[in-house]
Amino acid sequence: MRKLFQRFLNGTSGNFAIVASALSIPLVLAAGMTVDLTTINRSHNELQQALDAAVLAVAREGESITNREAEQIVRLFLKENYELTFANLQIIRQGTKVTIDATADASMAFGGLFGYDDWTVKAASTADVAYATYEVALVLDTTGSMAGGKLSAMKDAVDGMIESMSAQIKNKQRLKFSLVPFATFVNVGPEHGPEFDKKGKQIKGTGASWLDLEGLSPVPQPDLVPGLSRFQVYHHLGKEWKGCVETRFRDGGKDYDIDDTPGNPSKPETLYVPAFASDEGDDPSYYNSYLDDSGSLAALLPLGLGKKLGKYGIPVNKLLEPIAFGAWKKVKVDDGASGYGGYDKGPDFMCDTQPITTLTNDYKALRKKVKDLKAKGNTNIMEGVAWGARVLSPGEPFGQGQPKTKTGVEKIMVVLTDGSNTMGVTGTGLGSNYSSFGYLADGRLGTLVPSGSATNAAMNDRTLAACEHAKKEGIEIYTIRLEEPDVKTGTMLQQCATSSGHFFDAPSRAQLDEVFEEIRERVVRLRLAS
Repeated sequence: MRKLFQRFLNGTSGNFAIVASALSIPLVLAAGMTVDLTTINRSHNELQQALDAAVLAVAREGESITNREAEQIVRLFLKENYELTFANLQIIRQGTKVTIDATADASMAFGGLFGYDDWTVKAASTADVAYATYEVALVLDTTGSMAGGKLSAMKDAVDGMIESMSAQIKNKQRLKFSLVPFATFVNVGPEHGPEFDKKGKQIKGTGASWLDLEGLSPVPQPDLVPGLSRFQVYHHLGKEWKGCVETRFRDGGKDYDIDDTPGNPSKPETLYVPAFASDEGDDPSYYNSYLDDSGSLAALLPLGLGKKLGKYGIPVNKLLEPIAFGAWKKVKVDDGASGYGGYDKGPDFMCDTQPITTLTNDYKALRKKVKDLKAKGNTNIMEGVAWGARVLSPGEPFGQGQPKTKTGVEKIMVVLTDGSNTMGVTGTGLGSNYSSFGYLADGRLGTLVPSGSATNAAMNDRTLAACEHAKKEGIEIYTIRLEEPDVKTGTMLQQCATSSGHFFDAPSRAQLDEVFEEIRERVVRLRLAS
């Protein structure tokens, strides 16, 4: 019996091979189907990703492009992001909403056994511009170092951003820009100054209430004294105030220099003081001696007050108080070339910055103002950032920004500079050229050390303080360093930006178009609806 069973086993060994082979067929087919299903799933995912990228690209361009242009964009994205041939492409555009459908064939490894060499996958994607209101402050360096190719490149890039965003967002009430050129000063606009009567006296009740109309501010200054209107002195000298203002004085620990506390005559330290460069000494080391005097700048108060004011034609009484306007004497102002930076001499020395453009949706006029920007002066990034926040604020001086608590409002600041903060230190008794901080000797910057590195460090600190204030006010900050190798400036701009991804280092002006395009794409919120 045992031998018979052994013979049976020996005789059926071939049958086991046949059975095993038969059983392996469904296993192989199952493995093949798994491979094909994986291919189908991968192909669908790749097509979906390509459609997502394509639909966002079309949505970003807004309603201004034609259907043919939209199709060209889609085909370009599909070609670059998807290797297989697609078909049945459909693009549906409804206002800002874009929907794309397409199919593609996934090659089957084992599907041919069942009559399927390819498997058609389908995908669709929809995108729309998010419903938001955008307020964008363009804070732009217009200092002397920007002259030439850098300024031209900046103008072109900014113009492109305004053009593309305004084409993308058709509702003009949802997109407004402000323009804040900065150099040594920021210019708030001469139209905010007071008026004068036929006798040349300042008319009470005229001029913006947030300006220091009566000389009430306690800011230190070499010549003029509190209670003396700088506007009145300007007019008396036959000069017009161009619109530049000084940095507000940090007094009593209040950060008025970088915040947007409303200017209030009952709190003189909050008022914005019109820039007024003192008549400097006759020594050749000074650049801005524009009145006939005998070195009275060096005279000490109070004994020298009569001389200090006298050179402006302003007499004083026995109490060393300025006599009322009617008794002032005419003086001659030498407003010829100063020999510094192409500036003319006078009380408006170094105020050549173009005025701020407050929030507007007049894109044509704004683009013209960008085109008209000129390069002159030193770098004062803090003033640019501080005023960038102020133009976006709902409070004074301009009051055009939406409240930060309002839902759906995006407040954006783009800061571009090509240089390091500069005070303009000199070896004179004043310690520096005139700037928004007055003179170094006035002690308003927080340092009296007459060195470029010390003043740069102090200005960087206040710039970062201005950035932090803006961010606390809900402003998203993008910073751009253009062709500036200084490490400290780069570090400061990175810290100023909302995040490291909001900082752009552009070693070449040729990169600016790309930088502003990327910022535009980040600013305008797009969402996939599928």
